[in-house]
Amino acid sequence: MTTHKFNRSLVCIAVSASLTISVSAFAQENEETKNQEKEGIEQIVVTGSVAGRSQIESAISVTSIDDEVIRNFKPNSEVEMFRLLPGIQANGNNGPGGNANIAVRGLPVATGGSPFVQIQEDGLPTVLFGDMQFGNNDYWTKFDASVARLESVRGGTATTFASQAPGAIINYISHTGEVEGGFINLTTGLGYDEKRVDFRYGGEASDSVLYHVGGYVKNGRGPLDPGFVTSDSTQVKGNLTKYLDDDESYIRFNFKAADTQEPFYTGSLALADINGNKISNLRPYPTMDGRTDSNLSALNQTFLIVNRDGAVERVGMSGISTQALAIGSEVHYVLEDDIIIDNKMRWTDMSGSFNEPFHGPTLTSNVLGSTVNGAVVGSIQYANGQQQGQDYDLPYIDTNTNVSTQMNDVGSLVNDLTISKEFDLDGNALAVRGGYFYMNQKIAMTWHTNRNFRAAGVNRPAQLDLFDVDGNQLTANGLAGFNDNWGACCSRDYDLDYTNTAPYIALDFETDDFILDGSVRRDTVDASGFAIQSSGEAFVTIVDDVEIPTLLPDGNQENLDYSVSYTSWTFGGLYKFNEDTSFFTRASKGNRFNADRQTVSGKINPDGSLTEAGQVAAVDEVNQYEIGVKNRGELLGGTYTAELTLLKGDFTQSNFEPTSTPACPNGGCVLDNEYRTTGFEFYGTYSFDSLYVIANATYTDAEQRAAGASEWQVANDIPEMTYAINASYDLLESWSVGLNMSGQYGSRNGAGVETENKPIFGGNVTYYLNERLQFSIIGQNLTDEFTVRGLNGIVDEPNGVITASPVLGRNLQASVRLNF
Repeated sequence: MTTHKFNRSLVCIAVSASLTISVSAFAQENEETKNQEKEGIEQIVVTGSVAGRSQIESAISVTSIDDEVIRNFKPNSEVEMFRLLPGIQANGNNGPGGNANIAVRGLPVATGGSPFVQIQEDGLPTVLFGDMQFGNNDYWTKFDASVARLESVRGGTATTFASQAPGAIINYISHTGEVEGGFINLTTGLGYDEKRVDFRYGGEASDSVLYHVGGYVKNGRGPLDPGFVTSDSTQVKGNLTKYLDDDESYIRFNFKAADTQEPFYTGSLALADINGNKISNLRPYPTMDGRTDSNLSALNQTFLIVNRDGAVERVGMSGISTQALAIGSEVHYVLEDDIIIDNKMRWTDMSGSFNEPFHGPTLTSNVLGSTVNGAVVGSIQYANGQQQGQDYDLPYIDTNTNVSTQMNDVGSLVNDLTISKEFDLDGNALAVRGGYFYMNQKIAMTWHTNRNFRAAGVNRPAQLDLFDVDGNQLTANGLAGFNDNWGACCSRDYDLDYTNTAPYIALDFETDDFILDGSVRRDTVDASGFAIQSSGEAFVTIVDDVEIPTLLPDGNQENLDYSVSYTSWTFGGLYKFNEDTSFFTRASKGNRFNADRQTVSGKINPDGSLTEAGQVAAVDEVNQYEIGVKNRGELLGGTYTAELTLLKGDFTQSNFEPTSTPACPNGGCVLDNEYRTTGFEFYGTYSFDSLYVIANATYTDAEQRAAGASEWQVANDIPEMTYAINASYDLLESWSVGLNMSGQYGSRNGAGVETENKPIFGGNVTYYLNERLQFSIIGQNLTDEFTVRGLNGIVDEPNGVITASPVLGRNLQASVRLNF
């Protein structure tokens, strides 16, 4: 299969066209934004909802975050933005490229990605599976100026109104041009190289036609500056809406073009006090401060791979790159007798690459005297940089892999058709909705995992070469092996095809005092395609006169030919205590399908069917129970909204982990665990005069036990508590200021080691020169706190050395914005 090469010029043309649209009116965007923010739980729900009710009248846990709040929060990645949403829990400071583990409501991520969370754009998934290996769903969706708000449903109807989303739906909802106007915003990093242009514009093309276009262009080295450009991204999204004669029905056409390249931060050394399974007093490593220093390096900005044809090829250390072209439509048609037909469709051509140096430091003394490529290591020298040829004498060395994965095809075709009608039953309302979902998801990838040696504990590390006791060179510019870092499992080539079909039906009954609703979904997933891993028989590739062991995906071809069906359901109710208070309760059973993680793990029979173990592991079943209260009112002269949900859930997961993680140190593990969790979600807003505050918190007591074990243990890789607070205040008529805080505690890695966490503070100041022009400074980690969002492991316990992913240090951006 040929990797799709997206034509960047198409994106640039679209950007230029959007910026030359004639400006016909000025939109009071600041006032519009404030009105949207203050709607709070009165916001009309469009995600996972039968009747499109307001949040306070929806018997589900749902949250809507306005675009201006997100921009002032200044997230450096999608997962940082998700900290604004209750129920979403994520370790890691992964950077703008993505690759985060996104959990929800205490449902841990056993292997990687976001298996229980679906990311959508305008109601359709960007990818069907959130935990595709080297293809997590946070790669493919980027917040930009085209997004009006972020809406999230946790549990409940996420299980029945979407496939592969038993935990949550996170929906990026676009502007559609209802209010004419827009802006262009120019941003630059203060003290570091990063430039970004955000833009959007929309309005009426005629009395019945609306349009909107928006996006961004970004370029630079980023706050960690590895010595070369790591961010080089462009994205444009647009839509055109035609209203029909009844002024209710419409047809909308959508497009998206994206060509992104962003870094994935893999971590650094740090110092800490280690007391058993607890880590505290975190502080920077003396010669590498993870707040400002990078494991990426100009000395390692390209590397060699052996491709599937056996040829040596040089690739760039480009982080996570994506190319996407998506074309879609949305039809909303009101027939006679108020029967409503809705159909959403999107075709996406999508591909990308994952080229990163994983961070895996160990003691240098562990390498000296060890056997590498059949010889005993006698010495280590710098392979490049200013110290090239000199002996390496630092105490730690990075022995982890250079990964190059070509995501040759992650394209899809998705369609969601629904028919709904509301009936009047003696003054009460019965809404009936039936639907049929179809999505074909392709997953075609080629993996290259090279054994590699580089310096550890320094900024922009150099490559290292190993020599035997006789002085013979064992590596070539740090390269010790092609495609063999995790063994024969992980030299892979596969081209998989999954088709998910799902009829579903929902009933919603409403009286003056209460709402009852229930829905059921029947998913069927058909799997086909093939996967090949290495036979384990290595051959030699000569690089710089050094013999490098090489594996290729030349083993037996595993063919997929099976089908799995399963049923999800939810039932809930809401009691309207009064117009300001409602109570709701809900029970749900949701499911998600294990896709590419089932391959080459011994779970596929020679005829393509699932083995008995494969049938057990094919689907993860999630049970959730929740009870909540929603309230709004007056407090201390202002108004507030609040939502509190108590949670309980359980699920069983069986999955294959090919890579090296704390839970699977050498890769190639089958992880069979049961999980259970209790906790709560909170979301609230407060408005007083020119002050506006939003806050959320999620607490979970999550436990796990291995299959067949009797004792439960604290679940790993998920914080006990996550929280975020965002406040803004208008000073006079020309100034506004904001302050935000986010954090977590009770975070353990896959080995069960708990790490101390501290809150991070951010802020923003905006000056409005006039109604069109404004200047802003936005900052993150204003106190320059050294803390981590994820622990990779302990490197040297006696000396308190760990490897972790620190939060970026203090970083500021300045921007100027012109409103049209």
